[in-house]
Amino acid sequence: MAARDFFVEVAGVFGRWLRKTFRRPSFVFFALVQPIVWFVLFTQSFAKIAELPAFKLYSGGASYLTFFTGAVIIQTVMASAMQSGIGMVNDIESGYMDKMRVAPIRRASILLGKVMSDGVRILLQTSIIIVMGLLLGVTFATGVGGVLIIFLIAVTFGIAWSGISTFVALVTRNSETTLMISLLTTFPLLFLSTAVMPKPLLPAWVQNVASYNPLTYIADAIHALIIRGFDWTAVGYAFLIILIVGGISLSATTAMFRKAVAA
Repeated sequence: MAARDFFVEVAGVFGRWLRKTFRRPSFVFFALVQPIVWFVLFTQSFAKIAELPAFKLYSGGASYLTFFTGAVIIQTVMASAMQSGIGMVNDIESGYMDKMRVAPIRRASILLGKVMSDGVRILLQTSIIIVMGLLLGVTFATGVGGVLIIFLIAVTFGIAWSGISTFVALVTRNSETTLMISLLTTFPLLFLSTAVMPKPLLPAWVQNVASYNPLTYIADAIHALIIRGFDWTAVGYAFLIILIVGGISLSATTAMFRKAVAA
């Protein structure tokens, strides 16, 4: 009975977050338009990179559009994770979290339901990007199996990264601060990784930074699945990074959430 009640609570919170998400026209708009902007602007601006010998060697002759598909997935996942923290701040500011304090519901249900809704949102956005890539002529070297692994990487990485945004939201309780910190971490980390450019084409100091950047390992795995084939070493490193980031971020978020609800 207790287990059933727990699942009912999680399902209720999960459904509430999904309804809240899809009732916002801005979400639907940016979910569709943002990938198009990234695809069009960056692939047109950097199309000549595909002619460089170093890029041809790395990509096996694939276009920059094909390579850049991985960057669009990562950027969209990180932007979606950022929205997770802002949504939490909105709940705090609207008084919804105060209602949760006195509601007969397990605290774990609140956080788990929210995390699951983040995963579904990221899954939908990643699906849009992959369909868009296929329409633009992107081919996936690993076929359906590779696409499924890309979905798994995107969803798990998004959930892990959303823990950072939610933690910041719970600490600051301010949407502007949460947005600013999220933006300051998203774009520098993206461009200091191998998501946008192969490592051999990066400046030496950026290559050094990229080696310690968790996004590099996510990007390398996705690029391999799109361009070269099943590189299980790269995929394994990606999931290891996800496990480490998720373990740290979600543990910190859970502790802070319990503190915030109990306050």
